Amino acid sequence: MIIGIYPKLFLTLVIYYFYAYGLQCEIVNTGIKTNYTMKNNLEQLESAIRQQAENLAKSHLQAAEQQAEQILAESAKRLQQREEREQNIAEVAANQEYRRRVQASEIKMQAELDQLRWSLVQSVLSDLQAHLKQLTQQKETYIPLLKQYLKYAAQLFDEQALVVEVNAEDQVLLAPLWEEILKECVPDKTCTLLASTKHGGGLLVRNQADRIRVDNTFEGLIERLQNELYQVITTQLFASVTSIRNI
Repeated sequence: MIIGIYPKLFLTLVIYYFYAYGLQCEIVNTGIKTNYTMKNNLEQLESAIRQQAENLAKSHLQAAEQQAEQILAESAKRLQQREEREQNIAEVAANQEYRRRVQASEIKMQAELDQLRWSLVQSVLSDLQAHLKQLTQQKETYIPLLKQYLKYAAQLFDEQALVVEVNAEDQVLLAPLWEEILKECVPDKTCTLLASTKHGGGLLVRNQADRIRVDNTFEGLIERLQNELYQVITTQLFASVTSIRNI
């Protein structure tokens, strides 16, 4: 009665029972033995399970390999970035050290150049003094120069009586000509010629009280014109160097 009323439900239960517990039974309508079918189905199921397991293993393996490659790539990237940072830091430090050494070298070189310039200027001044000393031996040039110095200096004094100091050699040179020199250069003044050991050339004019002086000795002229002389000497000595730097 139950089978007649519920044929489909009953058939479903039988099939489920058949697959669940592997019972060996026989379906009359088909006339086919199920023991061979069950065995075949189990083999297919095992094969499917193995295939699925292999697929899952391959999938996990592939995922693991991809993850490993990604980890290696990220590690390599981080390593490269760290190396680049360290290289940049090293380059910055090297550039700073290089600039420091260049600046120190430039400062040292500039100091040496300044010392060299100073030595050259002093050498030229020494040569100038030697040249002036030679000038005192050229009477045709030196005596007119002394006349100009005397005339210029005497005009600056209100006093009539003046003292003219020269070195001993110039006193010997000028003494025989002194009266003529006074008439020519300072006819309105009375000038006494005195010898001095302080002067290398030229002359110094002062009043008798020695309160006012006009120093036209070579030493006095060099000292008074020192800045101008340094400028002229420096310009002449280093003009070619400046031109080369501007090329």
